[in-house]
Amino acid sequence: MAEDLPALPPERDWWHASVSFPDGRGVPRQAAQALSSALSDQRFHFLRKDGGLRLRTEHPAADVLDRLVADGQASGWTGGVYEPETETFGGPEGMAVAHDLFCADSRAALEQTGLPGARERCVLLLSSMIRSAGLDPFETGDVWAKIASLRPPVTPPAGPALDRAITAMRRLMIADAARRPDAEPGWRERVAAFEDAGRRLRRIASKGRLRRGLRAVLAHHAIFAFNRAAVPADEQAATAWLGRHLAFSERGTADVFTGRPTSPDRSLTRVESKLTTDPAELRDALVNRLIDSGHLRTPGVIAAFRATERHRFLPGVDLQAAYANDAVPIKHDATGEMISCISAPSIVATQLEQVGAEAGHKILEAGAATGYNAALLGRLVGPGGHVWTIDVDQDLVDGANKNLAEAGATNVTAVLGDGAAGLPEHAPYNRIQFTVGAGDVPVRILDQLAPGGRLVLPMRIRGSISRSFAFERDGDTWRTVSCEMATFVPLRKGVCDDIYTLVPHDGEGNVRLETFSEQQVDREAMRTVLDQPHTTLCTGVKFRKGEPWEWMYLYLACVLPNGLSRMPGLRPGYAPSFGWGAMAALDGDTLAYLTQRQGVDEQGTFWEVGVTGHGPHAAELADHVATEIGEWHRGWGNDAPEPVFRMAVGDARDRLTATEPRFVIDKAYSRLVVDWPRKD
Repeated sequence: MAEDLPALPPERDWWHASVSFPDGRGVPRQAAQALSSALSDQRFHFLRKDGGLRLRTEHPAADVLDRLVADGQASGWTGGVYEPETETFGGPEGMAVAHDLFCADSRAALEQTGLPGARERCVLLLSSMIRSAGLDPFETGDVWAKIASLRPPVTPPAGPALDRAITAMRRLMIADAARRPDAEPGWRERVAAFEDAGRRLRRIASKGRLRRGLRAVLAHHAIFAFNRAAVPADEQAATAWLGRHLAFSERGTADVFTGRPTSPDRSLTRVESKLTTDPAELRDALVNRLIDSGHLRTPGVIAAFRATERHRFLPGVDLQAAYANDAVPIKHDATGEMISCISAPSIVATQLEQVGAEAGHKILEAGAATGYNAALLGRLVGPGGHVWTIDVDQDLVDGANKNLAEAGATNVTAVLGDGAAGLPEHAPYNRIQFTVGAGDVPVRILDQLAPGGRLVLPMRIRGSISRSFAFERDGDTWRTVSCEMATFVPLRKGVCDDIYTLVPHDGEGNVRLETFSEQQVDREAMRTVLDQPHTTLCTGVKFRKGEPWEWMYLYLACVLPNGLSRMPGLRPGYAPSFGWGAMAALDGDTLAYLTQRQGVDEQGTFWEVGVTGHGPHAAELADHVATEIGEWHRGWGNDAPEPVFRMAVGDARDRLTATEPRFVIDKAYSRLVVDWPRKD
């Protein structure tokens, strides 16, 4: 019986020639322009190879190349047979997409030979293509990782050079490429060609007709685009490292990014490619950056960071990733969702400063992961102290114990158990630290603290808004001695299992919505809510460069019934606040997400907050959120004193009150009160 197979596009017979140039070091700019002009009547594409070009044209171009040689622009050419890399680009349909893109990009890439900014233009084009292919941030990171695997190994520069490179790469990756300032003629059409290629590849893959993984095909397209633009291999490698770094950076970083430019900066910092491969140098550079950023402050924690080899707790992970300020996933569930990771060094440092571990302390850690944080704690408590670290998965416990043993951490023990239930057989503890997130206070561990002890707990307030609290007893209640913005992988499997549901939006793009069990939301309606008509309101509230968003988020988490939820991803018509996505308010079958409008006034550049509502009650919810943002700005804003927090469990909950009733958050086991005075 004949199979019902899709019709394959016919192979085009491309005329092929290898062209050489006088100095053997690539095509000179004048020759490139002459060749492009001579081929103006036909489609063509090329690859830079062995100091020359491998040229493929629709029609024979022998006369063109002979004239180029006669004019001294080329030193010679030879004919040949073009063998397209059909399987590399995913089969015949994928190759057809590739040929269309090659031709759409080749003329401009050839004409721009020798002009500055080739790498930056490539990143803009490739980012547009990746977004159109519907990849989420981690899938995007995998594309850049695949590119890196095909290039020479690299490590990042240290200090300000790395920061400049990261800033430049971030701007390029989130920019609207079509709105690039002062772009050359034909730029928008070039961007559109990359976007179209991304969409076509996505459709072919969704129908099961792409013979190679979509991300692998995109990575190969990137290699070819860099080649057409004459970007050297070492620069490609450095760029790929930065793309991977940004995609896998800790979630909290994006939350405080102060603007999503609609076009790339005209004076973008040049992406760095100076490299090092010594783990001691990488670790020292990381520590210095964390000191400069204020994440590391006390001598003991600084010394522990310098002495603990982070890469030893990440076997199989390259050195660059181990010492980057990124979270590194170490376990995923059956759907591919990350369920365990080693936190970014800045988050680890922040929490260790909150813990305040001292020599001789007994410490309980919930969330063993790879054992890295426990090893740092072990150095802080010294030989007279001991650290117990708990995890719910035996494989993680076994791996942590192996890493700890190889690191010589004899005063640290990893055990299987529920972190929320604690480890009463070794109590009391001077410190209890959670390196996993919670939706509520795990009350069973409170009695396991010694008098004067401290609990460090990343806890969600409402929705996706969470902070790392350092609680100490204050009579019958608890008060914070430190509180930092942080987001962690949630507790699993135990008495405080923090269940959340990730709701994907239907249609184009990769937008997802984080929802939690306490939120009143119609999750099925959320799948199509962005397809409904929208209402957008401007708030008049402006942010300037460097101003934090965390206090507005905290206020909205307190006063909105369902708090705020993260809504990462991209899709046509979705205009989020940041490159990663936006925060959104939820109300049953309706949502309202935060957006921005960039502008300039007498004080300089600003980003005005806007609210876009979708759903049956879009106008009402958008107006509610916009009104609350205005109230925050008038009463608190970024000028008010920072809030402090109090917490109570059991019978003490009813005795814990606040001046502002809306700043009282009641949970199943605890009550959290925010003491936040209005600004003068």
